[in-house]
Amino acid sequence: MTPAKEIDYILPDCFLALGQAVGTEKSIDFETVVWWRTRYRAAFLHAINTKGNSWALDRRRVTAVGRYLGLQAKAHAGDQPSIDIAAAQKASLEVEKGCQMSAEREAFADGRTTKLETPPV
Repeated sequence: MTPAKEIDYILPDCFLALGQAVGTEKSIDFETVVWWRTRYRAAFLHAINTKGNSWALDRRRVTAVGRYLGLQAKAHAGDQPSIDIAAAQKASLEVEKGCQMSAEREAFADGRTTKLETPPV
């Protein structure tokens, strides 16, 4: 499967999981969906092309992270009736930081690196 085709599977999986986590308590602003889609389409395409990630192998992780992203976005939206870009950005930064830390731990455990580093934010 081509990377572009994999993206056609990954993004809906991610957004379905995100929406399940948000539930009916809040809506998601259209601009937020567009922002997330643009951000994660590029990120997932990069991961597939440069790191060898794949939808088939990473589906469980993608959906778990999508659910977590939805929960974090809902929390950042607070009392607002919908999730706006500001809440989405805060949630994305938190979730991406956690993903980076997990990737570093996995690389260390697999012997692909000999030190754990936290990149500057």
